[in-house]
Amino acid sequence: MTARPPGPVGHREEHHHETHRCPPACAAHGLHALAEVEGHPEFNELAVEFGYAYDSSAAVPDGTPAPENPDPIRIYKPAARPGHPLPHAWLEDLDGHRVALARLVRPGRFLLIAGEDGQAWCEAAEKIAAQSGLPLDAIRIGHLDGDYRDLRSTWTAARGHTSQGAVVVRPDRFIGWRAHGTATDPAAELTTALDTLLAR
Repeated sequence: MTARPPGPVGHREEHHHETHRCPPACAAHGLHALAEVEGHPEFNELAVEFGYAYDSSAAVPDGTPAPENPDPIRIYKPAARPGHPLPHAWLEDLDGHRVALARLVRPGRFLLIAGEDGQAWCEAAEKIAAQSGLPLDAIRIGHLDGDYRDLRSTWTAARGHTSQGAVVVRPDRFIGWRAHGTATDPAAELTTALDTLLAR
């Protein structure tokens, strides 16, 4: 059987483009189908994907009620409440670089995030880490002050504590503990919280 010789290169390329070109009607149909998919409730369950929370001995209750949510399936309400995932926020470091809050939680380590006036919590965390060897980091975040700046106030709106308060984020990026303000003995209170989180 004799093989049919190929046509000119230009002819083959033109034929390829013709067979793969999507006519306007096809493109419109694709956009319509995409709009239907994006509008379907099954593809808009944001709270299920990002806002799941739970009560556990691995999270120290702070006595606050869960945020009210008219649609706990589709509406995600970020909250730095014990048992909730760490909310997303874009921050700025001291050099002006943009940093995602979640990236500050290093693998296998706890992170204490204090408010801009929460230096006492950071000092307590550093003391505990030095004495016990616990993998615990500490930073301050404020709107215009701190180790990282929350210029959009995204974290400030979700943190649920004053400028003197703090939260502890577990290595899995869930909130384990929260203090609404300062304490008489920050080191003792933080030690108790960490002992609870680690079931010690």
